[in-house]
Amino acid sequence: MLEYTLELDNSKRYKKEVQSSIDLTNEEYVFGCEFEFYLLDTTKIENLITDLYNISNTDLLVNEIGIPSTNDSSNCMHLKPDATLEDHGLEISTPICTYTELLEYTKQINDLIKKYGYTNNDTGLHIHISTVEGNGVNLDFYKFALLSNQKDLLDSWSERNCYCKNVMNIIELCSKKNSKVIKNKKDRMNLHKVSNNRIEIRTIGGDGYHLKVDKILNELESFRYIFIDTLREDTAEYIELKTKHLDTISSLGNECKIRFAEFFLS
Repeated sequence: MLEYTLELDNSKRYKKEVQSSIDLTNEEYVFGCEFEFYLLDTTKIENLITDLYNISNTDLLVNEIGIPSTNDSSNCMHLKPDATLEDHGLEISTPICTYTELLEYTKQINDLIKKYGYTNNDTGLHIHISTVEGNGVNLDFYKFALLSNQKDLLDSWSERNCYCKNVMNIIELCSKKNSKVIKNKKDRMNLHKVSNNRIEIRTIGGDGYHLKVDKILNELESFRYIFIDTLREDTAEYIELKTKHLDTISSLGNECKIRFAEFFLS
């Protein structure tokens, strides 16, 4: 069994003797992922911890109650319960990392889920992309959503739960009787602008998602390019795409226009 020290937040720290040598300050963009899954056998948790420690380039924080809150938490690998899942539902979170590291983590962590657990329609994979430099950056969420939708990335996986509704369906949802349930609930959509320089993508998931690694890697690549394109000057092609969509919005009722503004322009 691996040795650990106990942090003030009750996280167990499994310290890595050799830390990642990659300097993120030399990167323009950084990444992270959260993998939701269930354990097949809870008695195998120590085996999972050992394997996760072995693939990590950083310290591993394991918390049996909640989210680790140490000062260096974002720079560590996490294993923790997932509040949106039932008993024994877990989440593995990567540290902030480069794109190359993210690809390796994605393959390795999905292999661990295959070895120790399973996924169902309640589980998913969340991708975080951000710029290293936050000053002067204001990601155009509407542009990111439109470009992602153009590439059919927002509905390539089935809707799983209330936390991953297709953000481009907000106009349709606003006309339904239960629209008040999702009003202003940006965190329940499959895209979420976390901050001016960071996006969270919740499109990927569902029963057996961890077995579709090639599809995940292809979409990671697509989202990376879209994130970069979103920060660049608008192309003629994008301006045409945006104009057509805004024409559609302008033809709708006031309630839908308000809902659109709440989600994309605020």
